[in-house]
Amino acid sequence: MPIKPENRKRYPANWPEVRASILERAGNCCEQCKVKNGQTIARGAGPFAGTYQADTAEVFDAETGEYIASVRMSEYQLKNMVEIVLTIAHLDHQPENCDPANLRAWCQMHHLRYDAAHHAETARTTRRERLAVADMFEGSESNG
Repeated sequence: MPIKPENRKRYPANWPEVRASILERAGNCCEQCKVKNGQTIARGAGPFAGTYQADTAEVFDAETGEYIASVRMSEYQLKNMVEIVLTIAHLDHQPENCDPANLRAWCQMHHLRYDAAHHAETARTTRRERLAVADMFEGSESNG
């Protein structure tokens, strides 16, 4: 996932090298579902929910990357097509902690799933802070 400008200073100067080493460790594949970086896949729907299909017609488990079967593309129920972009996840959500044990190469889906609870808490905190600022000005009248 792109680094937000306000967080860029939290990453080490050698982040490109750190990122490259994690991608190399992962064989340039998602460490969760094994899909290759840059590959376009079909995510399944209906009876194929929880799977993805490669351009070879092979179907894989979307959580483990385990091969399931080959299915004619015309028979595979499509949810959407996705171009895979591997991202580097910080397990502790701290960009400063670039210990390889804290980093994972994940596709967008697995990175977003992992970060969902953290993103929800961050959003709640931001909303609370905005409400607190609004409360400071509640009842004050502008004498302009």
